[in-house]
Amino acid sequence: MKIKEEHKLLLKAMGINNEDFELFEKGKVSYEFDDKKGVRIYDPYHLTSYRGYIEIDGWSSWSSEEDNFMENIINALKDKVSKVNLSQDERQKIFEEHIKKKFGIKE
Repeated sequence: MKIKEEHKLLLKAMGINNEDFELFEKGKVSYEFDDKKGVRIYDPYHLTSYRGYIEIDGWSSWSSEEDNFMENIINALKDKVSKVNLSQDERQKIFEEHIKKKFGIKE
């Protein structure tokens, strides 16, 4: 898939890096553009460096929506978890506690 230069800037703003553009060229991922909404990527197998939420249908949100919900959660946890050497189960527990606290979920 050929990417227009003006679209590359929008894709990069979403977190796509230069190496990811090869995935578009090889047809492994794609994107679409809308004059009002911006761009969104189709990456059902999470092959790109995009760290936002990808819907079950494989599409990300539109760049104009500036959806960084998942990125905020991941970044908050990454800093905490990287400071200690934890097992996968311990990391999962921290993640679950963070989500429960963020959304006010009580057991």
